Amino acid sequence: MIKLAKFITFIFHPMVLVAPAVFFIILGSGGDYYLALLWSGITLVFELIVASYILLGIKKGFFSNFDVSKRKQRIYLFPFIILIGAVFFLSLLILNGPKVLLLAISYFIVALVIISLVNLKIKASIHVGSITAALISSIFFFGPIFTPVLVLIPIMAWARIIEKRHTLREAIVGFILGTILAFLGIIIVQYFI
Repeated sequence: MIKLAKFITFIFHPMVLVAPAVFFIILGSGGDYYLALLWSGITLVFELIVASYILLGIKKGFFSNFDVSKRKQRIYLFPFIILIGAVFFLSLLILNGPKVLLLAISYFIVALVIISLVNLKIKASIHVGSITAALISSIFFFGPIFTPVLVLIPIMAWARIIEKRHTLREAIVGFILGTILAFLGIIIVQYFI
């Protein structure tokens, strides 16, 4: 049971979802396959910087695990990710990146600020929030054919609870946060695109 939970957590880890999300965002907005691959690769470089920071934090003892599942440790993670997001945003501007990706990284930074503020008061499952936001957005933008994948939300919540990384309450807060962020993203896309 625990191995299955760890596998689910790994394959749907927020960092695992980012590069494919960039690929589909660019492709779905009319960008070509090469452009989508290029920016997914650039995104992966920035993700490796974040992963290296987390691994260094584990080695130095200020992060207990790769998920940074302890709420008090997240105050060292979120500002760093926001900084990396800002550098990514500047890279997009300098390299004349796709407008849709500029919008996506802007949304990501705003979402991370919101998550950081929520995290000051209550621990939320970022895994559950991320998958919720991604799936709700997918259904909205790509149609109801994606509705069956909503089953992944309770599966992720189950996995996080089985791993003892979150309580049911924290998974529910993650779901609510992910839902709010999904609709915020949908509104932003409708307004700017």
